[in-house]
Amino acid sequence: MRRVLAVLVSALVMAASLFANGGSEAPKASGSGTQKDVTLSVLWFNDGDESEVFKATMQDYLAQHPNIKLDMQIVAYSDYQQKLKMLISGGNPPDVARMSTGDLVALIDTALPLDGYTDVGKVKEEFMPSMLAYAYNREGKVVALPTEATANGMLVNKTAFKNAGIDIDAVSKSWTWADWEKVVKQVIAANPEMKYGLAVDFTPHRFSTILYQNGGHWLNADQTGMEFDNPGSVKMLQWFKRMHDENLIPKSVWLGSENPAELFQAGLVACHIGGSWNVNTYSKNIANFDWGCVRMPKADIRSSVPGGKLLASFKGCAHPQEAVDFMLAAADKQHSEAYDKATKNLGARNDSSIAYDSNTEDFAVFTDELKVTPAVTANEWKNPNFAKVATYAKEQIVQYLLGNIDVQTCVANVDKRGAQYFK
Repeated sequence: MRRVLAVLVSALVMAASLFANGGSEAPKASGSGTQKDVTLSVLWFNDGDESEVFKATMQDYLAQHPNIKLDMQIVAYSDYQQKLKMLISGGNPPDVARMSTGDLVALIDTALPLDGYTDVGKVKEEFMPSMLAYAYNREGKVVALPTEATANGMLVNKTAFKNAGIDIDAVSKSWTWADWEKVVKQVIAANPEMKYGLAVDFTPHRFSTILYQNGGHWLNADQTGMEFDNPGSVKMLQWFKRMHDENLIPKSVWLGSENPAELFQAGLVACHIGGSWNVNTYSKNIANFDWGCVRMPKADIRSSVPGGKLLASFKGCAHPQEAVDFMLAAADKQHSEAYDKATKNLGARNDSSIAYDSNTEDFAVFTDELKVTPAVTANEWKNPNFAKVATYAKEQIVQYLLGNIDVQTCVANVDKRGAQYFK
């Protein structure tokens, strides 16, 4: 933590020097220009040490706006949504809150639309469509600003590919899933200890990565009902079962309890469809082979599935204009890049370009996948009715993989169960 804060402080000192020497203007508030003293209430939860990083990152903004102070309350995530609901229902919402995508969905109607407080058209141009999709309320208004992103992608055992005489960095630039299948069979043959081609996390989220690539989807076009029974979803399910039947995907993950990350780290699987957070895990744990992130094979389209955190304000808060100005600064290129670098998250902006302390190229691959991900992926995953059927959908996929039901029964069962939530 001391090292992270030292780096941030150093960067902020350089920025302050730049401002002092006329290199750039300090950011100005987009509101009325008033300089009244304001204390912004900020509600926050930590996955690690994000609160300390965030405060350090925003020190230059606070120095340039001496009338703004922060009253930051850290709440355990297990209590976070309930705490936020109590503050809102009690008429005392925070000026700013850190929001997971799920929390924002649950409280979307109480979030403050940014219209009237800033140029929303400019905001829409700055962020990746798949990330900004989480920030729209039911009326299509932007009510939050993404500050950090996660994505799904492919991590590979580069040593295993090299042993098979394959330059994975070159091949992956243009490969398809059909290409992948041919190549990974060569990799397994060339590495006696390797048993499988691909591990996919036992979650509908990671499953959806390949689903969307194959033109599949869960919901209908206007998000008002289920539509898992579609050609793309059926095609993906049939492929997924064939991969299990041929042992290119280990049965022990989706039909057992094996951890796919552990399989990858043990050198038993050539590729892993996981999340961008796996980069941090693998950089610490893997020492006996070279690994890295590569572009996922293309099916009908290229796609990942986005996730992350956002900042939001709320209707009825004490200081809406100052809150929006502060959020805009936190989500701008300078501050978001410093924060995402220190927390090792992906940037959510179209212009994000982060030089991490390590694994910059790996994070860049995940970012590139996120940039081509369509907004429909977020629209489906932020739908609260879909969230209610996701676990059941996973159970039905398992039944199909086991051969207990056919593919049409699988998709029909999911649609039937999900339909009751959309009534």
